[in-house]
Amino acid sequence: MDGSATGPEDKPLEHLLDDAEKSEQDGRVTIGSLLDNFGSRSFGPLIAVFALVAMTPPIGAIPGIPTAMGVLIFLVSVQWLFGREHPWVPARLQKVGFSRDKVTAAQDRAGGVLRRIDRLITRRLVWATGRRAEWVAALCCTLLALTMPPLELLPFAAAAPAAAVLLFGIGLTACDGLLILAGFGATAGVLVIAALNLPRLLG
Repeated sequence: MDGSATGPEDKPLEHLLDDAEKSEQDGRVTIGSLLDNFGSRSFGPLIAVFALVAMTPPIGAIPGIPTAMGVLIFLVSVQWLFGREHPWVPARLQKVGFSRDKVTAAQDRAGGVLRRIDRLITRRLVWATGRRAEWVAALCCTLLALTMPPLELLPFAAAAPAAAVLLFGIGLTACDGLLILAGFGATAGVLVIAALNLPRLLG
């Protein structure tokens, strides 16, 4: 990868957080503003930014946020699965948001790690980013989103499905088939974790 390139496909994680911060309106970053910013591109960046929100402190540590992001990922992934061109979220959910200060704090805390990860992301194994693989990725994201609300009952457990969703979102954004394949493996692991823990959590 050319180190001089600075587009979102070359530094997808760094650009996601930058773009999320820039989507603020009246001092707040809301789901509606994120939809305005990301929704016209593709489903990959949108589910990736929802997954990042669920994973990144201090926002991801707020009780209820992993569940809310799981609901949003589910809504978006189902539409993606059935071939909708642009995602739709109910107006009530579009008003959910955070202060720009919290988004900036998350960016400052995670930025260094994300930049290091970005150096490992490149365009490769493009056959694993095709339409068929994209459909399976959408199905996996739908299943992963369903595990996030109950797994939030376990400390930090909801970060596991969010990380798998992030692999799919970034893999599709950057045309990195290795990340898509890693997402399939991570999905299998998360579903095993969910199968072992959900009966106890919901019982």
